[in-house]
Amino acid sequence: MKYTLYTILTVIMIFFTSCKERSSTKLSESSKKEVILSKFAKNYPDFNPQHLKEVLQSRIQEDSILQNLYVKNTFTPIWIHDTLDIQKIKELTNILENSHKHGLSAGYFSTEYIRFLMDSIDSGAYSLNLDILYQKMADLEFISTNSAIKYITGMNYGFTNPKILYEKDYDIYTARPDSIFFDNLYINLPKDPINLISGSHPDDLVYRKLLDEYQDLDDKKDLKFDKIESPKTYKIGDKNPYISDIARRLIITGEYKPDSTSTDTLHQILNKDLLAAINTFRRKNSYPEENEVGKITIDALNRPLEYYQSKLRANMERYRWKRTKPKHDKHIEVNIAPAMLFACQKDSLPLIMRVCVGSVTNKTPLLESDISYLNLNPIWNVPTSIAQKEVAVLQKKDSTYIKRNNMKLYKGGKEVDLESINWKEVNPSKFAYTIRQNSGERNALGLIKFMFNNAFSVYLHDTPSKAAFNRKNRAVSHGCVRVQKPFDLAFFCMSATSDDIYKDRLYYSVGKSPVSNEGKKLAKENKLKKLTDILNPESKISLFVDYYTAYMYPDDNDTLYYADDIYDYDNIILNALDNKEIKRDGKTAKPV
Repeated sequence: MKYTLYTILTVIMIFFTSCKERSSTKLSESSKKEVILSKFAKNYPDFNPQHLKEVLQSRIQEDSILQNLYVKNTFTPIWIHDTLDIQKIKELTNILENSHKHGLSAGYFSTEYIRFLMDSIDSGAYSLNLDILYQKMADLEFISTNSAIKYITGMNYGFTNPKILYEKDYDIYTARPDSIFFDNLYINLPKDPINLISGSHPDDLVYRKLLDEYQDLDDKKDLKFDKIESPKTYKIGDKNPYISDIARRLIITGEYKPDSTSTDTLHQILNKDLLAAINTFRRKNSYPEENEVGKITIDALNRPLEYYQSKLRANMERYRWKRTKPKHDKHIEVNIAPAMLFACQKDSLPLIMRVCVGSVTNKTPLLESDISYLNLNPIWNVPTSIAQKEVAVLQKKDSTYIKRNNMKLYKGGKEVDLESINWKEVNPSKFAYTIRQNSGERNALGLIKFMFNNAFSVYLHDTPSKAAFNRKNRAVSHGCVRVQKPFDLAFFCMSATSDDIYKDRLYYSVGKSPVSNEGKKLAKENKLKKLTDILNPESKISLFVDYYTAYMYPDDNDTLYYADDIYDYDNIILNALDNKEIKRDGKTAKPV
């Protein structure tokens, strides 16, 4: 009995001890919670959450987007809650402050003001005036949410609108935020704003490469290099103290990695290893490779690292714009800035070639379309502007110019005898005749014209002026794109089932000799049939004519290439991102 009573008493003691411990734990946890909330509660003992909600509701009504969000959320705060969620706001400001890695300014998102409001509320600065406290907390909620939406939307669609930036010269459809995007935003932002913001960054290969390159240059910003002098053009074997400046410059950006045994004296000599590094630099900057080093390359080497960071900023924004037109299995991309064309097909090596694009005064428009057909042996209907500003002027100086260039003059659809015109009295600006250039080797459009629907009357075409493809600056046309390898591009466009005879028929149709033995045999026997215009093959061929000054080759996932900003489009984007005035074609416009 005693043993039983002792056992019962022991169990009761253990039970009460356990309860006391659990009670103590709860009290301790409660105490910890009291400590966490005590700072705000101590600073603002008369704080009224319902009053804050009313002020917030009044404040939010000023913005239609935020109003829709908070109406769906029954005006429940995202950041401040009943008091102040400092940790969540700190995570938000940390993300916004790191926006510089994406080429953006933290000031674009009011980061300093968000921190100021958070710190001033947290420090009890408004303890003597709760009306101001409610207003400041509503402001903090409003600005934090607005900045979060601005960040997420910009990362998904771009912070600028290319159709506004480029005006009439841009005819590419890019995605814009729609009701579906905002409905999802209204649902998900209140649930987990930090993860939603962090997950909004573009994740494609080129964008990640731009980010890495930008960070790499940022890490090197304290590495200065001396300005390189160029008193002469350097050739292999030349020795000069200035050559060592070239070597040091290329070591900084990684193109030149000399042997550890190399000396400063060796760096003063333009040897094959240093020239190879210089040519790597030239390739990365979309310049032709050469066997010597002159002023153009030296000027490029003297650019500060900030020059490349500015390019990366502009192109990060370009890659945030999302095209809506899909790429077909066969796809042609013309990049105007480096004057390059890439023709790609799944599971095949890309076709890469140089092109000539519109001059600064005759810019090639940015557009999207599909190749519709190939026009063989095209006739060139000379545009009125070219007829007046060029042909008439040259004909006035040399009365044989039109005839020598296989051109004819028309008025009212009837041919006009060149001899019937007194060219000395012709006023080129009022020249009212139509000029057509017959097909042939000397035709300005060459032997093949690649046709596609567009609002600018431009196209891709062959050219008799082949020398221009070897130039660094290939912005020389009146707006159309001249292609370096027209027959290769034609074969790319032709049906996948096209055989050598079909290709020979193409050559034969434009006055060239067949290539295959069977084609030569058929031509000799007059059995090789000519082609007329080549219709678009069974599969569509998508075409984009766009503009990137930092880009990658479709067959190279490791190297980022740069191009000169020939149309000054980078500055338009950068000024818009920095909320500065936009200068376009000598005119000033308001930022986007």
